[in-house]
Amino acid sequence: MNHTVVAILQEFSLDAYRPIFHRDLDLGEPLPPRAGNLVKVVTGMRRSGKSYRLFQEMDALLAAGVPESRICYFNFEDDRISPATHQTGDDVIEAFRYLHPDVAPEDGLYLFFDELQEMEEWGSWLRRVVDTTRATIYVSGSSSKMLTSEIATEFRGRALDFELLPYSLRELALQDVELAAHIDDVVQSPARQTRLQALLDTYLTRGGFPAVQGLPVAQANGLLQSYTQRVVARDVVERHNLARPRVASALASRLMGLSGRQLSVRKIENDLRSAGLASGRGYLGDLISYFEEAYLVFLVRERSRALSESTTVPPKAYAIDPGLSLANSRAGASDMGQRLENAVYLELRRRHPEFRDGGISTLRTRSHGYEVDFVVGDALDERATELVQVTDSMDDSRTVERETRALWEAMEELGVRDGIIVVRSGAQAHYERDGMSIAQIPAWSWLLSTDGAPSR
Repeated sequence: MNHTVVAILQEFSLDAYRPIFHRDLDLGEPLPPRAGNLVKVVTGMRRSGKSYRLFQEMDALLAAGVPESRICYFNFEDDRISPATHQTGDDVIEAFRYLHPDVAPEDGLYLFFDELQEMEEWGSWLRRVVDTTRATIYVSGSSSKMLTSEIATEFRGRALDFELLPYSLRELALQDVELAAHIDDVVQSPARQTRLQALLDTYLTRGGFPAVQGLPVAQANGLLQSYTQRVVARDVVERHNLARPRVASALASRLMGLSGRQLSVRKIENDLRSAGLASGRGYLGDLISYFEEAYLVFLVRERSRALSESTTVPPKAYAIDPGLSLANSRAGASDMGQRLENAVYLELRRRHPEFRDGGISTLRTRSHGYEVDFVVGDALDERATELVQVTDSMDDSRTVERETRALWEAMEELGVRDGIIVVRSGAQAHYERDGMSIAQIPAWSWLLSTDGAPSR
């Protein structure tokens, strides 16, 4: 018997983590315990709240009447069991059964394995557990060793992957008792609108990582910077055995500062060279792909209307969180409009998990090359479901003309009748032309909704 594992299991209490705030990420109904079950895997950047999402699932099981003696939670990042091996995993299940002898094998267990990527060759061990144990299994992992591509390779259709991002604006509003009570009201009072606007501006500055909420600005920025440094060190440099960590760190800082702007590898290469960090474009391209894998940054490319069609337009880069972007940007960066665009992209990603690869894109119209910030839909069958523009305000006629003309032209080309303009500062408005319509929606209202419909 592994007495260290026994002690860790005995120390854990879900009560120590309450209250457990509800996250909007839906993992579906728990599967009845049986051998050969699908594994539900929650992935995402470090410190996004993956452990608490497991706690939320455990809490729901308890509320549904599942006894605590059938729910096993174990964090494989605990340094007392490092390095974690297959034997460590076997010890966890053996020790849990030892601590709960009244649970019959035919009753089945609910197994929650946190940070399982810390186990060497975790995939082969987990496959064996899945095949031989009557259980319902949940796994969380930071992206350093548990990327979606690796899950697909290890389990070949035997796992369901769920991506968890930091808090959304809606999740932050739900933590305020008064706002939560009226969050789905179609009409918001003027006082609540003012509070929601302030919450939006705070979110665009501080972001949605759970641990930074309520911290003073300097402490929040320091913590967010440490998150980026840890991802670069653990999930990029260490994982890929890179020899130039300073280049990786400098590139991460520049990517964070783009926040919805186009990514030019050539320009970054020249900037780094000027700073004494010479590096080839091929190496920088590899680093960028590693940052994507680590959930630090997402690249959004121009919509292609055919498999054979290529584009020379550079992709746009969006950070995992608007607060993380600001904290790691150069001094003086304060473009709220760009960070709003970043926040809108993240919200579209939450709402459309089925469209993670290319299903959210940018567009330049064929006729005049006008840019639309986001097109949602499958580019392969040329089907668009949403067209979304993002801007800081619509207070002058030139901005109205610029933002609406791009949507009118794109809507006509793609056969879409409705478009949306998400505006950080400004009221709700409506525009119509030739049987098409554009809804101008305040950002706080659009981000609070679950389907893009505005509150007022």
